[in-house]
Amino acid sequence: MTSDTALAGTAASTIGEMVKAGASYLVDLIDRIVSGIKGLAPLLLGIGCQSGEANAPEIAPPPPIVAPTPTEAAKPTDDTKPIGSFNITFYYVIGEEEIAAKQAVANDNRTSGSDEQLAAIKPPDNVTLYAGTGRCEPIAEVSREFAQQLALQGTGKLKDGRVLNVWGACNCGHSPCFRVTENQWGNAGTNHPLQPFRTVAVDPKLIKLGSLLYVPLLEGRLMPGRAPWGGFIHDGCVVADDTGGGLDGYKLDLFVGRRAYFLGISGSGGSHSWARHVPVYDGSKICQRTGRQITRRAGAI
Repeated sequence: MTSDTALAGTAASTIGEMVKAGASYLVDLIDRIVSGIKGLAPLLLGIGCQSGEANAPEIAPPPPIVAPTPTEAAKPTDDTKPIGSFNITFYYVIGEEEIAAKQAVANDNRTSGSDEQLAAIKPPDNVTLYAGTGRCEPIAEVSREFAQQLALQGTGKLKDGRVLNVWGACNCGHSPCFRVTENQWGNAGTNHPLQPFRTVAVDPKLIKLGSLLYVPLLEGRLMPGRAPWGGFIHDGCVVADDTGGGLDGYKLDLFVGRRAYFLGISGSGGSHSWARHVPVYDGSKICQRTGRQITRRAGAI
């Protein structure tokens, strides 16, 4: 009995100390609230949430929204006609200001800042661009590098804001000749406006101009840029509205709007390695063209 009495006394003493400690904690807590110590509110909120969760029913969180990846793209149905395996390249509207900025950086890298060296740098050779009207009317005088890039890409934007489309070979002082267009991105070979990530240039001997195509590799990829031209998940549908030099056979050139978009979609260093030997299908049963919009048919694959 003596040991039991001692044990009870010890337990009572321990409980008393705990009560005193709890009271001391409450006093300290009240003092901290009164003093306005920052950081206490989140602690109290956390305690409140934990006590409430004990009796609250469990609610499953909503499933995360996951954009489809290229590997998850739907496969064409059996009645979708394959056209062949293509190598995809990209083209865009080249800006005269982009070339001028590039040349300025190159000049800065070649000099140490002395006036003699700056004076020794020759300005870039300029060429005159002509309109393809048969009368060789000059459009603008530009650097030779911009003229070369303009001929390569087919569409360019002058410093004054005018957009030029390649017209074709001509007998003027500089060939090819060009035409001024009111469309933001220029016109395709079918005279339809070029549309970033939707217009493709093809060999018309292989693919009829105006044909809808389905490219599974594009489906599920996030297009660079912002709406309305970029920033969307591609559905794989494109339209063969354009042609271009060097597009012989199984080559497909995707119009991407801007050089920055080209870098965004093609990967580090502008690599095209991911777009080699790409299967392309007849998209007439999968895709649709409504006005200027190219989209997937409702319920297709």
